[in-house]
Amino acid sequence: MINFASAQKNMVLNGGFEDEFYGWNNNGAMQTPYNLKSGKYSCAIVTRDAANWTGIDQTVQIPKKVQDIEFSAWIATTNVVKGKDDWDGAIFTVVFLDSQDKEMKDGVNIAQITGTNGWALYKKTIKIPDKAYSFKILVAMGNASGTMLVDDVAAVKVD
Repeated sequence: MINFASAQKNMVLNGGFEDEFYGWNNNGAMQTPYNLKSGKYSCAIVTRDAANWTGIDQTVQIPKKVQDIEFSAWIATTNVVKGKDDWDGAIFTVVFLDSQDKEMKDGVNIAQITGTNGWALYKKTIKIPDKAYSFKILVAMGNASGTMLVDDVAAVKVD
């Protein structure tokens, strides 16, 4: 008798940063072997200036017939101090795009973190909006200073 696991496929390319930033748009992040959740590397976003956004993003086409996606990432922070706005800090956000690559509504925040925190799994299941063609995952230090570590970013279809 053979048992088959029904593991869902991660839609995020290189979510563990094992292949540097292949698949990601990189705006100031670094690959690090020193503090990680799994594998050999994680993503480190280190900022000293709370006046800018520094991070990575990846846009993924939504497969047909997918209605709900669970987004997740392991995140750790050190001395994250947010800027003046409530939405500033170490952020993990998803934005849905239409077929013209235009943002649909506001993004969905999965995590907005300040302070020093050990590795924690942040996840949220999100219903795909009508007419959404793709989604953009954004992991960044948004108008914040400090260090954000990210590993095992995933987007998995929910049945």
